[in-house]
Amino acid sequence: MDKTIRNYLTRRAFLQRTGAAGLAVAAAPLLTQAGRVVAQDSRDLNFNAWEFQPDTIRQHLDNWTAGSGVPVELSLIPNVGYGPALQIRLQGGEVIDVFYNFTYFSGKFVDSGWATNVADMPGATDMLDDMFAPSRDRHLLPDGQMVSAPYFSAVHLLHYNEKLLADNGIAGPPQSFQELYDQSKILKDAGVRNPYVAYWIKEFAEEYLMAYLLAEGVVPFDDNGDPAFADDPASLDVLEWWNAMFQDGLTSPTMLTDDPIALSVMMGTGEAAFYTLHHYFLKIIRDLEDAPEKDNVTLAYRSPGKDGGTFQMGEVIQMGTQAQGAAQEDAWDLMKFYGWRDANGELATFKSWAAAAALAAPYPDFFTDPEVQESFGDFYDFEALADVFANKSQVVGTRSQGWYQPFQVQVGDRIHAMLLGQATPAETLKGLADDASNAKSGGAGGL
Repeated sequence: MDKTIRNYLTRRAFLQRTGAAGLAVAAAPLLTQAGRVVAQDSRDLNFNAWEFQPDTIRQHLDNWTAGSGVPVELSLIPNVGYGPALQIRLQGGEVIDVFYNFTYFSGKFVDSGWATNVADMPGATDMLDDMFAPSRDRHLLPDGQMVSAPYFSAVHLLHYNEKLLADNGIAGPPQSFQELYDQSKILKDAGVRNPYVAYWIKEFAEEYLMAYLLAEGVVPFDDNGDPAFADDPASLDVLEWWNAMFQDGLTSPTMLTDDPIALSVMMGTGEAAFYTLHHYFLKIIRDLEDAPEKDNVTLAYRSPGKDGGTFQMGEVIQMGTQAQGAAQEDAWDLMKFYGWRDANGELATFKSWAAAAALAAPYPDFFTDPEVQESFGDFYDFEALADVFANKSQVVGTRSQGWYQPFQVQVGDRIHAMLLGQATPAETLKGLADDASNAKSGGAGGL
């Protein structure tokens, strides 16, 4: 930890902590701005995020300002449509120093000159070394570019109602896709309205494709970024199961448009018995009011499928390209504070997000922190959850590459067309493979 903290400190933070004000004067011209002494090329920063708990975001930024003396202006964009809206702002010349982004946009933003490759910034290597090994590929590209820092991490897990299963003669959660189908059929026949639910809107279909393929032991992309899933027979099995769950009425009929809170309520009221989504939705379900079944919902730490692994997702923080000199140092310092550790070596923002929403961090000591464990709640098996992050999940590093985002969009189109009966699973598989290859080569894809 000593090395981590030492490398974390920027030139400015070091000078502040040692009190070497005279050295600061020698290093850069100083001026007075709003009652504080700043370097001549320093300025207030601009931070962009989506609209999830803005008061918590504001508190994090204020905490950083309290230590750095640098004010930060916060701008918010709705979550759905965030990436394109952010792109428009940056293309229009808006100065955004640090911003949230979706992983599948992160490489594109660096390639397009809207975000900085931070691989050579002080402490970047230590940040990566501090993570779970499977988590690093979200931020580090094969060519050595580091495109982001973590905002949060999550794993797709199956939530299930223990009591509903037991009351209907089901001994435990399903171990395979076939068992998930069969158990859902039993529950449907017993009167459970929507046995299986998931957030299958177009924007999230790509996450589920990754989660389901990984659970079945399919490698989505090879080391060159080519669609390895196209050549694995298990991929077609996954799509046929996916299609059957919807076509056979074992899901909510409105699941292609339902929002995740509505799905969580279904779990809390007993209208649904299974729910695949990020681990933190267990806390959302347990915190529901007027939800008589909420305390019977728990997590399966092994996903249904031959392999039992899952997809480790997480969104990211990136640094813009317009800050120079001291302003760039400040932006990087803010990025590290928000996506790694504060100047005392604490995972401060991650512990705050844990308390607010059970969001996780890709750092091992996050899971051993007593405060984090308490804030999550005793309905999580923390040892099992940490094991999923460390050993039983993958981030699919290809998702961070610059070509990937068009494929992410096309997955939603393809999957919805299949579920609505407009394409067969075999046609969908071929289309997805073609879309990935076309996106990687820079060609045109689409239905």
